[in-house]
Amino acid sequence: MSNKTRKFSFALCLLGAIPLTALSGCGLFTPEKYLLSGDNPDDRGSPGGRFEHTIVQHIQCELRVGLWNASQLPNSGWLRTYGGLVTLKLTVQDQSALSPNAAFLTPFGLKGVDSFSLGIGGSGSANATRTETMSYNYNNGELWKEAVKDVRAGITDCQGFQQGVFISSDLKIGQFIYDKAVVAGASGPEAKPFSALQFEISFLASFSGNVTPTWKFTRTTVNGSGNLLSATRSDTNDVTITLGPLNNDTKALHNAALIGSATGTSVNSLAH
Repeated sequence: MSNKTRKFSFALCLLGAIPLTALSGCGLFTPEKYLLSGDNPDDRGSPGGRFEHTIVQHIQCELRVGLWNASQLPNSGWLRTYGGLVTLKLTVQDQSALSPNAAFLTPFGLKGVDSFSLGIGGSGSANATRTETMSYNYNNGELWKEAVKDVRAGITDCQGFQQGVFISSDLKIGQFIYDKAVVAGASGPEAKPFSALQFEISFLASFSGNVTPTWKFTRTTVNGSGNLLSATRSDTNDVTITLGPLNNDTKALHNAALIGSATGTSVNSLAH
């Protein structure tokens, strides 16, 4: 679907074109990942690829900054022996609904009966969800070496990647690592480090619109109640990070979090 067609079809959904064919792009086809820019490559490559690459680099940067800041605390050397498992999940959902209705009023002219009213209606809906998941792991020792290079180059934060809201904002990953290092260090040099640390964050953005034109005639009212046409677009970005020894126990903890998140998403979808 071209950018022009995609934008036009979604505009029809939101502005209220009546024919069912106007629902193109709002649940009948695979959703575009990016509503405004589209998925088609441009002269700079793929907009989606650039966005996802920036997010991956952003997460890696926050991990490096967190490790560097935590290293300034006592008894934090154990963090460098750990690794990080990261899963980035991007979900786009398009929904649309068509619900026409009409009411007819017919005079009867019978004694005691002034009129007869008949209401008719129907509904139809479409829902399409697109989910992309990326999983990768880091060795904290390698991240530490990169952090040292960053500091020497004068890079001590990740503001260069924080160019928007939601997942493009400060994800607080560095703060999470630093705080846990504070907790572990407060117990003294003999304290055991955490067996694993886990961080999860989810962003949900939802946009919706509806239209209900009403026609009134002498004996008929069309679409007198409810929404004739509605459309909803939702974008969900999930990040799950598990820090710990890169062994089966850490992987099992990470996988359990992913399963729990998927189950919760499925339950919410059924509820709606």
